[in-house]
Amino acid sequence: MKAIVSCLIFGACQLCFATGDTNIIAMGEWSKPVSLQNDQLHDQAIRGRLLIVQGMEPAYGGPPTTNGAMTFVELQNVTGACCDDIDVCFDVMKLNCELSDSAGRAGPMPSVIVWSGRGPLAPCWVKLPYNSTIRLFVNAGDMDPLAVYPSGEPSRHWSIAGNDTNTYFLTGTLNLFTHTNLSLPPQIREMDYNRNRTATMEFPKVRITTSSMGSRPQAK
Repeated sequence: MKAIVSCLIFGACQLCFATGDTNIIAMGEWSKPVSLQNDQLHDQAIRGRLLIVQGMEPAYGGPPTTNGAMTFVELQNVTGACCDDIDVCFDVMKLNCELSDSAGRAGPMPSVIVWSGRGPLAPCWVKLPYNSTIRLFVNAGDMDPLAVYPSGEPSRHWSIAGNDTNTYFLTGTLNLFTHTNLSLPPQIREMDYNRNRTATMEFPKVRITTSSMGSRPQAK
């Protein structure tokens, strides 16, 4: 495993803050909160959701296009006691999603995969303040056909054509872990996932269908 870069955000690690987007393609409901302890050993309640938005990532260097779609995870600190923050390790390869239609069949895979050669983004520390929300980048692909990713691995995804009349459901889990003492070094190894306080977040189903206007998929 690549060493986790210590990037206590507000830096530049796969981040943009959630705002009133008008380019939402699909967005799930918030998960039930999971419990994690911060470095003061105070319990923090963290919930999350999956979303796909229209747009291109900032590093895109190709010709202008409106056919981009990006997958994100949003995390929110909903702790009832004021006012701690918490440092959470966000790893795109700890995301595990499944896509199926209303009959339980697996989502369609593309016949050809066009891949830039970039691997998954490295894990990083995310600082999540009290009563705050943060949006974390997972992957980017096309909007039509819509690329839906099971994790942060760019070379594998499902592909939903704009004329596909099926209804699809995206579900998933995300494994998180956090500091449990102040002496923990900034760079974390794989074994530390088992050594530190961990939690598995279960995302509610995201319903994805195609719109009657054009080929843009819409959340229902």
